[in-house]
Amino acid sequence: MVMPTGNNIQLTELMTKLRPLEGLSSGNLKELSQHVNLVKFSEGKMAFKRNQVNHFYYYLLNGKIELLDSQFQVHQVMSDDEHARSPLDTANPYQYSAVTKSDVTLLQVSKDKLDLVLTWDQAGNYLVTDVGEDSYFEQDWMSCLLGSKLFQQIPPTNLQQLFTKFVECAMVPGQRIITEGDPGDAFFVVRQGRVQILRYQEADYERQVIAELGPGEYFGEESLIGNTVRNATAEMITSGILMTLSKDDFKKLLEEPVVQYVTESELNYWSNTGKAFKFLDVRLPVEILASERKNRLIITLADLRKQLNQLENTIFYVLCPEAGRRAVLGAYLLQQAGFQAFVQTNSAKIKKWNIN
Repeated sequence: MVMPTGNNIQLTELMTKLRPLEGLSSGNLKELSQHVNLVKFSEGKMAFKRNQVNHFYYYLLNGKIELLDSQFQVHQVMSDDEHARSPLDTANPYQYSAVTKSDVTLLQVSKDKLDLVLTWDQAGNYLVTDVGEDSYFEQDWMSCLLGSKLFQQIPPTNLQQLFTKFVECAMVPGQRIITEGDPGDAFFVVRQGRVQILRYQEADYERQVIAELGPGEYFGEESLIGNTVRNATAEMITSGILMTLSKDDFKKLLEEPVVQYVTESELNYWSNTGKAFKFLDVRLPVEILASERKNRLIITLADLRKQLNQLENTIFYVLCPEAGRRAVLGAYLLQQAGFQAFVQTNSAKIKKWNIN
């Protein structure tokens, strides 16, 4: 039985004790809490089955459960075990069948949403460091922006360039920013202060306030993406600071950067021709199965830049696809540092990484 979780403080606090959720920022943890469910099973039920596609991570919150592998070996997990802090099975497809040995409560977490949140969380750490924003306030507006729907459609590899292209503009109360009907020439993010979005009634020119925006919120993207005129007017309510991005930079950096991919058949050819390469997995250790650790170099995305001096620049690095979006960002960071990096893929035709 799936139970609604809502957005409660207790659930968020509970998630901070689980791996790899424990390292997420409060904002990203709150976002992830909107995509989890509490699932209850009575004794003797199967929570998930071996060889099923793994769309969810399950954490044991209450009760006792047995994990049965392909050799019919049983691994028992109880809610007060240290192992219960980690997902019951991270393999895809599941390598265990999970059978309840008492009434249990499981936390069901969307695997794809967790991957997305981990990517933005770790990408945000890079951006804050690279752009030089080290106060809480600066991190706050950037974190809000990274969590927005628009920025979740932008490849992580473009984020650093986007932030370095922003231009700071000081504003005063009442200052007009954009005017309805004018051509769109820039994208705006509120860094400090408040902005109101307005429309004017044609008959009597009466102002209609559509929205008020604060730090981390943005406007002006629709006319840039659609190459249309502004559909509203924006004015400052208070003094503040806006971060602006030109139309050319905005459109250019929305394009997927050149991320190199390599297929299994190409990797076999590399092996046969003596081309040196190593597999690199940038997931957190708790996400990586023991069977996956063989012949892989494991460096978390958060630690990758710190350990660049330990890598060889005479070989190719192949980012393991299980890391999802983090593999793409990891490949970009390596390329940026002068390494040859590829993301392994099953498709020879892939050109873009879907981050929706």
